[in-house]
Order: sequence, then C-alpha cells, then structure tokens
Amino acid sequence: MGIYPGGKSTRIDSPRHLTIRHSRRLVAANRVDTRRSAIQPVTVLADGQVVEEDTDPLPPGEQKLNSFWAPGIEAGPKHIISVKQTIQANGETLELNADQAFYVDAPQFSLPDGSVHSTYPPAGYSDDHRILPHIVLTDPHLPWERLGSPKGGTNKELKTQMKRLALGAIDKASNVPRNRVPWLVMFSFAQDELRLPPEDLDGSSSIFRNTSDGVLKPVKQSSTMTVNMSIDDLWKLSSDVTTPVTDKLGPSSMKDSRGDFIFVQPELFTSLFSTFDDKGNRVKGSGPDTSQYKYLSHVRKINGSGMALAGVEDTAVFSIVVGNRSGPLDNAIPTTMCAHLVSIEGVKAMNYPGQNHRYVALCSLYSWNYTVLPPNTLNVPDAFENLGRTLSVLRAPDEIITPLKESDDKIRQLVGRRLSDGYTLIKYRPQTGEATVALYRGPFTPTYVPTLEHLTKCSTSGVDLQILDKNLGIMDVTYSVAWQVGRTMALGDQAFVAALGRIRTAVHSAAAKQVKITAVKEVRDTAFRTRNDLLGDLSSMVKGLADIHLHKRDSDQPQEPEGAPDRRHPSRPVFRHGGAKRRWHHKRLQRRDRPTLSFSSPVFEDKYPAAALDSIRRLASSKSGDPYDETNDPQSSDWMTVLSWLIDRMFLAGVPAHYLVPDPSYLQPESLRFFHIDKNWVDALIDGALSLGNHFGTDEDRVAIKKALNDYINHTPDGMGHRVQIPAYGFYLRSDLVTMFPDLRVEVISNDTALKAAGQDPPAGAPLLRHEIVADGVMMAFMDRVPGSAQFSSLVFTQPSHQQRFAVARGLDTTEVKVNIRRQYTVDQKIRETDKDRHRALKEIVYTPAGENSVNNIFIWGSQPNQDLNDLRIIRLPAFADVQLKVLQEMMGKQEGTDTPYFEDDASTSALFAMQLNDPIYNLTINMAEPAKATEAIAGLAPRDMGDGSPELRTINMLQAVRVEKLSSPGAEASPAPAENSEDDSDQNDNMGHEEDSFMRAADYIPPLDTLSNYLAPNVRAMPLHQGSSVSGPDNIPPSFQQGEVGAHTYKDKPAGSEPASAPRFLMRVSSNLADNHSQVILERINLPQDLIFSMVLKQSEINQYLLMEVTVDIALGSPNDGTYFLMSNYTGPGAHMLTNLRFNVIPTTFHDQNQNQYYLRIRLLPRAEKGWVMAPAVPELNFLLGLASINAPGGGRATAIVQSRARYCRNPALSLEDPNAMIVDNAPLSVDVVMH
Repeated sequence: MGIYPGGKSTRIDSPRHLTIRHSRRLVAANRVDTRRSAIQPVTVLADGQVVEEDTDPLPPGEQKLNSFWAPGIEAGPKHIISVKQTIQANGETLELNADQAFYVDAPQFSLPDGSVHSTYPPAGYSDDHRILPHIVLTDPHLPWERLGSPKGGTNKELKTQMKRLALGAIDKASNVPRNRVPWLVMFSFAQDELRLPPEDLDGSSSIFRNTSDGVLKPVKQSSTMTVNMSIDDLWKLSSDVTTPVTDKLGPSSMKDSRGDFIFVQPELFTSLFSTFDDKGNRVKGSGPDTSQYKYLSHVRKINGSGMALAGVEDTAVFSIVVGNRSGPLDNAIPTTMCAHLVSIEGVKAMNYPGQNHRYVALCSLYSWNYTVLPPNTLNVPDAFENLGRTLSVLRAPDEIITPLKESDDKIRQLVGRRLSDGYTLIKYRPQTGEATVALYRGPFTPTYVPTLEHLTKCSTSGVDLQILDKNLGIMDVTYSVAWQVGRTMALGDQAFVAALGRIRTAVHSAAAKQVKITAVKEVRDTAFRTRNDLLGDLSSMVKGLADIHLHKRDSDQPQEPEGAPDRRHPSRPVFRHGGAKRRWHHKRLQRRDRPTLSFSSPVFEDKYPAAALDSIRRLASSKSGDPYDETNDPQSSDWMTVLSWLIDRMFLAGVPAHYLVPDPSYLQPESLRFFHIDKNWVDALIDGALSLGNHFGTDEDRVAIKKALNDYINHTPDGMGHRVQIPAYGFYLRSDLVTMFPDLRVEVISNDTALKAAGQDPPAGAPLLRHEIVADGVMMAFMDRVPGSAQFSSLVFTQPSHQQRFAVARGLDTTEVKVNIRRQYTVDQKIRETDKDRHRALKEIVYTPAGENSVNNIFIWGSQPNQDLNDLRIIRLPAFADVQLKVLQEMMGKQEGTDTPYFEDDASTSALFAMQLNDPIYNLTINMAEPAKATEAIAGLAPRDMGDGSPELRTINMLQAVRVEKLSSPGAEASPAPAENSEDDSDQNDNMGHEEDSFMRAADYIPPLDTLSNYLAPNVRAMPLHQGSSVSGPDNIPPSFQQGEVGAHTYKDKPAGSEPASAPRFLMRVSSNLADNHSQVILERINLPQDLIFSMVLKQSEINQYLLMEVTVDIALGSPNDGTYFLMSNYTGPGAHMLTNLRFNVIPTTFHDQNQNQYYLRIRLLPRAEKGWVMAPAVPELNFLLGLASINAPGGGRATAIVQSRARYCRNPALSLEDPNAMIVDNAPLSVDVVMH
C-alpha cells in the first residue's frame, strides 16, 4: 500500500525499516556538514531572504488538517495549451500560434489499486448508529481531482487567487474560497433502498433490456447492490433511468470505461442534493445542490510513528471523505448498511429527476457493507479496557495447564511444566520411520531463556541440536526445527545463496593464500616473495643484472677471480647458463622441510581461522575502513546482501507463522500476549542458513561470517549513542480493534523519573523495532527493552489520528440529538495549555424533530417534518458548521492576562467541522511496573539480573566450527625421510659436460602425434589424434572389428605415469532384463519380445579432458536362417530410454550399408547440452534399456552375436562441431551370448 509522504519520502523497503530509519536519522543529525542540506531544506525568496523548513514539522502524535488539496488543473474538461512565438527578422514580423488539446488522466469510474488506505466501520464489522462511515484515501488530491461543482471555479482560477493573496494583491477578507466541493462523496444506504425488484433485473420490462452482452443476463446485483457495466451500456438503459454521466464529462473513448453503478430512488436522490429550511422542509432549487458536501472532505497530515501501516513513512498525508447519513435509529435487530464512495461529477449540471424517472444511476467507486447495531450494544472504551484484563504471556491457556500441574500423576505434572514453558506436542517421525510425538517451542517463549552453554557448536544437519527429555522420554526438536527452517529459507532466496557463495569463495581464497604464504615463510623467509618483496629489491636487481655475462669464446671474457672458493673450472665465467636439465634450476627444499599445505594439515587448521576472520572483516568493512553498519557505504555488495538477510532473520522476518505460534490456542480472540524471543532459537536459525555453500569438512568460513556478524551487533555507528538494536521481547494483539483501526498507535513509554534518579539517560534507540499487521485483526510488535523495567514502564494503545471515528453527535435517537461543541484552538500548544478547561466541552445543544428545539435544526430525521419519519437521517449543512463557528467565536475566550484569543477565525471550513465530528479518542495505558495480577504474568519474561532493563547483547553464540573426522592422521601426507641423491639438490651435475646437455631430442625418438598436446599452453586444449581406422562421419558404415582407441606410448628414461592420458574405455554388456542375469540374453521356449539392458561403464582417467559428443552402438540385422548369427532380424519395439544418466538422450535408428548391403540398428546416445558435448570425466556410465526387442532364436540353443560401438569427441571446443573437428574412437567389439532355455 502506497503512503503519500508529501514529497519527502523516508520509506525503507525492509522489515527493519523502523530501526534503520531511526539509525540513519541519528547519524544524519550528527553530521554537521550535511545537516543543512539533508535535514533542513531552504527556500530563497525574491529579496534574498532564506527561510528554513523542517522536513517533518509534526511531532509524534500530532496532526495537521487542511480543508482541501486541489491539484493545479482538474480532470474532466478538455484543456488547451496555446503557444505563441513572435519572430522578427529583416524588419519583418512573423507570429506563430499553436494549440494542443489534452485531458488530465485521473480516476473517474474506478479507483486504482492501493487508493484506499482504510474504511470505517470496516467491512463486515458493526458499530453504533451515531457513527458516520468514512473512507481514508492514500492520495490527498483525489477528492478534488475533478470538479464537484463548477460554480466554485476551476483549479486554475483557484490557484491564481491564492497567488494573488500571497502577493498581497487582494484582501484576505475578500471572497477567497476556504472550502472546495469534492467530486467524491460518501453515502450509506440500507440494502432495501438500493435493491432492484426482479422485474427490473430481467424480463421484457427490465431496465437492462437494451444493453449489450457486456452486461450478463439475467442481471444480478452485488453484495453492495451494484451492477457493473460500461458507460456505453449505461446510456442504453431504459428511459426511466437518468444519470449525471454524460458525454460532456470526458473524451469519446470514455464510453468504453466500466464501473459499478447503484440505482437510487428519485425521492431519496432529491433529498440528498437539496437544502432544508429552519423548519426542516426540503427546499428544491433550480437543480441539485452539491455545495453542502464541501464540509465532508478534508486532508490530514500526520506523524506515522508507532503505526503499523502509516509508519513506513515519517510523514503521511491522507484525504478523508465522511458520510452524512447515520444508521437506523429504531432498529431492534442488527441492520446491514451499504457504504458507497459515489462520484457526483455532473450532478450539478443535471436536473432533478422527473415523475417519469424511477431511478438515478450513480457511479460507485468503492463500496463495502457494515452492520448497525441496536442502541447500547457496542462500546469502544470497554473493548480497550477488556484488552488490559487479558494481558498474559504467549502459551497454552491456563485452563489447560492448571489441571495438569495440580494432578497427582508425575507425568502429567511434567507435561504441565512443559506447557507452562511454552512447549506443545507435535507429530514427529525419527529416522527409523515410526510415528511418535515430540516437544516443540517456537522462538516466542513465556519465560526468559538464557544462552545455553552446550549450544555452542555449529551443525551440519540439525539432528545434533535435538534434546532428549529423560523424564518424559520425548525428544525436544525445537532447535533442530529452527536449524531446518533457516536452511530452507536460505535455499528459497536465490540472491542470498549466490551472495553467500561468493562471500565464502572470497574468504577461503584469501585466507588459504595467506596461510600458505605464512607457512612457507616460516620455513624460509625467502622461499616465497610477494609483490612488495620484489618491489623492495628493485634497487639491487639493476646492479645484479649488469653483472651477468653470458659465456662467449672471446678471450676478454671476465673470469672468476683468483683463489675464489670452490673454484673448479678457472676458464668459466662468473655467470653462465646451465644445461637443459637445469633450465629452471632452483634449489628445492628437502622433503622433510616442505610444509604440508593441505586443508586438513595441522599447520592449516592452526592458522586458517585467524586468516579467515581477517579476510571476512576486510569484506565487512565500509569504504572508509570502519565496519559496515547500513549507515555508510559497503566495501562488498555481497556482504551487504548477506548481512541484511541475516539481520532480517534475527528479526524473524519471513518465518512462517506456524513456527512462531505453534498452536492456535496460544493467541485467543480479544487477547494481548507478551513473549521473550529465544536467542538460542535465532542462533540455530542463522546457523542453518549459513550452512549452505560449504565444501570442506571443517567449516571455519561459517564461524568467520558469524564473528563478522557479531562485530556488526557490537558496533556503535558514528553519531549514535547505542549499539545496533536486536529484538528480545514483543507482543501479539488479537482484537477487532486492530481491524477497526489498522494504524492503532503503539507507544513504549519509559520512566524518565526513575532513570534520572538512577543517573541514567532516557533510551536513545527506537522504541519499536518491528511493527506489523500480520493477519486480519492480529498485530505484532518487537522491542529490545525488558517489560516492567524503567526503560519500558508502560505501553499505550491510541486510536490513530487519521482513523478516528466520526459521529453525528454525542447522543442520537428518534427523539433528540445532543451535540457537545468542542473547544478548538488557533494558537500554538503552549498557549492552549494555559486554558484550564481545554478538555471540557464548550456547550451542549439539544435538538428535537419537533417543538421549540427543532428550530434551526442541525439534523434531519425524515423527509417530511413532524411525521415521525426516520428515512433520511442526514446532517443539515451548512447549518451545523455555522453553529459550531458561532459558539467558538462567542465562548472560547482569551488567554488569561493577555488579549490573545484562543480561537480566531471567520469562516466555517471542512477541517474545523471534521474536528467537531470526531468521536472522542480512546487509548489504553498498561502500567508494566505495577504489581497487578496482569503484570505478574509477564514477570517471568525478565532475566533474574535485570538491572536497569537495558537491552541485552544478543550476539551469535554457536561459534565452534564443525569438524568431520579424518580417515588419516594429520600429517600422514608428508614423509619425514629426506630425499636421497636428488640431482636438483646438489651442484655435482653442474660440470663441464653442460655443452652435451641441449634441448635436442634423441636421434631415435619418434614423437607420437598426440604427445604434442603436452607442450601446449595451459589455456589451449587439444585432443589426441586417432591412429586407427579412419572414420569420416557417424553415418558411415561401421568399421571393421578392430580396437582403434589410442594406445599408451612408452617413453625411454621417463618414470611411469608420465605418458599422456588415453581415451576413455567403454566396458559394455548386453543382457536380458532379469534379476540374476547380467551377461546373457536368455530366451524362453515361447520367444516373446523382451527388454534388453545395455550396461556401459566408462573406465577413464579422472583428469582427462575429452569432450564427449556422441556414443554410437551398432547391431547388425539379419535373418536367423543366415550362416552368420544376427541378434535381431528387425526392430519394431517402442524405443529406448536411459536408466540412470538422464543427461543423455538415446535415439534408435536404422542404417543401411550400401557397400555390404547390410542393415544395422544404430543406437545414438547424445548429451543434453547446448554446447553439443560434455566433459568425459562427468559421465561415469551410460546405461539404457531397449524395449521389446525380438531376438533371433539360436539354432543350437546357444549363439554369439557381435555388437560394435564407438565414441565421438570434439577436438577444439572453440570451433564448430563439424567432421574436421571431430575424432572417433572405436571400442572393442562386444560378443553377446544368446541362450535358449
């Protein structure tokens, strides 16, 4: 729902918008350099004077009323923009004129979604007959977007008058409008007043008989007695129906618009749009009069603090339209009323309905039903008071717990204690599958739950978080469920999972690199040189390069100095190149000196946690170097996403309701329930969410992320006097009052006197951390203060300023109306507080339908005076507003000791009249510190050492990394034995024979073609060339039965395993689909078609880089009478399908070899890959089933058939998948045994 903030939006789309906006407001207020631009915008007048304006001038709980907010131009009539340009050139003048017609786009026959903020009475609810229905609109301009009365002038004319008044061109006392007739009015009708008889809905005399098919026949009215139709159909109604909607209200395309219409009887329509004299007689003018409705619409600007819906903005502006009809005054049973927001555009221009008219069709833009109760059946103050009596904690009702606790059975007593602690019994299935029960408690507990000492280790499944109640023998799955909920919620948020994965990768990469560098440098400081080390040695590097001279045959080459130590070759230069074996010579560390750098090594496990924490803290910082706290700019957008998601979960945002309130009996109707938020439950929730993305046995990255989260919770942002607020307490309010007043204002009040006596400052944090309407009639609120402490001494519920009730008067019945004229002020708050009688009514006026008190009446009971009729029940305007103004002018008086009048105005306005119609504002104040019975129920929410009630530090406690037990002992990878006779560890091979060392291959060396791939760059891929029978394409005849896979080559003087990897081998078997048979095709005497299982397992190196494009299986087809046995004569079965590896498609085809005049059944296995290939190591097997194959019966009871297969690989993935880029490797022929039983 959109809230209009008056152009100064502070909305934050987050479940924590209250705390975030509060923090940002404090930080912005503390920045002196930005205070003027960010908080106090300035206006420069023509004389250079600077006027500062507050962004939000209204304190919490106050409101500002305006009679109307009219836009610059109104919708409806055609507007014309005229442009005139004068061009002068060469002594000539040319005038150019252009006109552009346009219409203002605004609602006319229906309201856009989100236009209605609230209604009263709410749909389906009941209230007193005194109450006037009203509607609150989110757009403050909407009631004046169109003209309700052209007599008041256009909006453009109004704007011109206001400008002249501001410039002093006209006198204030002149005829400047203080009110404006809206085009929307609120009417309430009894259903019988709008219900059409059956003959008017269907039949030959129906008023809809001439309408199009867009109006469904027979016509049915809605629950609010409306009929939906197009404007074109509206004009096609029978002639006895009139309407103010004409073609003059908009463009020609208006006829295609649709709307809901009500049909009002002419007599009632005439009364609604007529004036009444002092004796109550109706006075009909020349046409309908709409001027009275200018007193029934106004604008309210409020401070939204403490409100669930309007609280998303600091300032909210609404327009309010109030009805003018009360409910029935003499009803003995509840009566249903239809409230309609009706358009009166065009009413002023029409005539009163004549005698030949039976109905007046009016457009209803919004409608709902409510119920008017008989007198003395509803009392809002009693509803508030009853909530105070129901104050308790969130758990099962006492009538269930008390009998269990008082029972003599110890088991029942134990169950009662568990229920008293907030637990409930749920259905549970352990891993063994039996159905049993378990204990569960949500995060909202009726007692204070401290941090559990044993709940300090992260979990991998949540099962280890279950707790067995040894006394009851029932498992407590509370924290296990919380862990699973956190994991499930994280899996459902794609943005969070992606950001968490990137954070884990960044943390592990940086930390692992740092650990490895540190471990190597601890062995030898120069064993690894960083960029900074290299840059630091640049000065000495230049000198070293100048001393290097390559060996030459010239006699003037520099020689080694005489007597140089270890001088073995006096004719050699100081610097020379080595042989081929020493091209990249560097002294290697001894094996015993090489540190083990695997992730499971003791060195890594010891140093990694600190490195990971250092890495995540760099990511969790802001651009200024301080920790990111949502009031500054983040260093990493991924950390911003992860942090925001985790804090939202600490606010329990998005957690399904049945996990928060596990049993409906916990929250009964008309009840107020407080609770403590279990910190351990939230810890388990966070741990489950952070368990995603872990690829290691020891998850130190999760612990590092939690510690960074704790840094955020412990951090106090610059400009704030408190840490980040995390909720610890809260309440649920379930009441019809929440439905009646969705923005019911909640205030958390501290005892400033007690805090001052204890030498403490008032709380600086936001009083409400989360405030939402979670369901119809259910409000939830979180706070971080201990209920009953000095920081949270009372809780106040107040009717919202923009959702107050409007009533005709204090008392209303069939015999009289009692009106209390309330005090109103036009002075500031300080002066009005000097009036000792400011809370008392000025005067009570009583009016009756007849008699001497009926003169100049403010209420019209019936359409005919002195007839005891109650058919109208409307407010007489402007008489009521004039009476209010007169009493205020005569009786308000002046400030004592001064001549300052409390009230000074000379015009009746809709804003002033709205204050008179307002029903008294009620509130409920709950003293949390009083030792009353209700407050004793919440005493268990506070910790034993409550102290001053300051917010507790709610950091994450599960900070021990989960570890998976290793199969080998630490350090088993490293061998302490030193390497012997390592040719690279000594200089003995560096002799004069280096001239024989060259980069030439041996004379007898014949390099195979596929070996060249070993010498390509790492980023260049190449496949071994096929050396067997050439196969140009997959559609050729199958090659002869020979194995064409690339064989391994033997290299002289090379250790085993250094040869290039060979192509994958396909181990294939064909068998019948029998349980105990895996290698034969078995035929019964009745040879029926059967399913064949093709088992194809790949035997390959795990590091090969073959790109598999296709696998082809060829089965020769032939008659069983031929000399050579063929497996099948033909195949007419349903086809083939993969058994397990669904990443491949299996396609059977028939192939004819024209050279050999032989038919084949060719089965092609193709990967489901857009690229056309997959990595061969990712394909462990290709098992498929060939359905209902007719097998040839062997002549001697047993025979053998040959099946051929081959694989097709891609050579270069960067090229197109054509024949030159394909390599085919034949598999060994397969012999299939066929046995007849």
